[in-house]
Amino acid sequence: PAMPKLLVTGVAGFIGGHVARVALLSGLAVRGTVRGTTHGIDKVLTGLEVVRVDLLHDSEAELVAAMSGCTYLAHVASPFPGGDVTDDEMRTALEGTAKVLRAAAAAGVKRVVLTSSVAAIGGSEDKAKGTASRPFTAEDWSPETMPSSYAVSKTRAEKAAWALAGRLGLEMTTIHPSFVNGPLLLPRSPTSTAMAKRILEGSMPAVPAIGMNVCGVQDVAEAHVKAVLDPSTAGQRLIVAAGNLLMTDLAVAIKEAHPGWPIKTARIPWVAMWLYSFFDKQAAGVLPMWKKESYYDVSAAEQLLGRPLQPPMEAALEMAASIIELGVASRPQGAGVGAVKEES
Repeated sequence: PAMPKLLVTGVAGFIGGHVARVALLSGLAVRGTVRGTTHGIDKVLTGLEVVRVDLLHDSEAELVAAMSGCTYLAHVASPFPGGDVTDDEMRTALEGTAKVLRAAAAAGVKRVVLTSSVAAIGGSEDKAKGTASRPFTAEDWSPETMPSSYAVSKTRAEKAAWALAGRLGLEMTTIHPSFVNGPLLLPRSPTSTAMAKRILEGSMPAVPAIGMNVCGVQDVAEAHVKAVLDPSTAGQRLIVAAGNLLMTDLAVAIKEAHPGWPIKTARIPWVAMWLYSFFDKQAAGVLPMWKKESYYDVSAAEQLLGRPLQPPMEAALEMAASIIELGVASRPQGAGVGAVKEES
């Protein structure tokens, strides 16, 4: 009998590529969608079938054709990486997801796994929530009136997807990663590499004590594949958020692991960051993340994976190593004492 087939949208993306890789290793046949170029993902993953389809602009019939013969769907592609989302983009995101789900139902797809985010869960203004003693859980939803338009769009898109999946009779599970780190499959720089890239290239004069919850991409990918294959996960929201990491600690660890890179570990004092935030939009955006810690209940994901989640520092160091290996980070000429010696 032929292998059941999984369709992965956005297969050339950071998470999409890993979902396809894990699915192929699990013995599934995999077809992935790309909008334009494959970015070479078909060279990296043997046995991957790639189709070109524009989820936003192609017709529903074209999407149905792309999904024909697929038992499962992992809808990973997201039309925007982060930052400010315009109303137009938000509408497009909602319409895009709705179109993909309608096409899945029409193509006879049995189960769907949708990539959401902890942004749709942990946006509560309640300071008592998201602490070590009262972690965010799958029951929590971010309010739809938040300063982060990315979080609002993720929350709205997910709510709309659940409502539509219910109407279409599609079995669906959502996966909620935090800040995804880990090894890249392709020499591209997804949004998630920005932190490690800046640290390695020494592009900031000093490092702010920004805190974020980090998870490993391999855990995220495996959660997608195991969830889509396990009907008992239908209707669940699975959180993959391994733990908190301070950018200052990461800079020290990367410096230790990669001598010869111009890594700065000096810390920016909060007051300097606060003053800077009046002139720099990006600084203003990260100010609320100063030493931020957020906690999530990940017991359901760990149960599904059958193991604890990868520690955040390990995932972050894997990403740093892979952006060096793939040439995504570039070392300034003559930087670092060990620069020449290390090349030999």
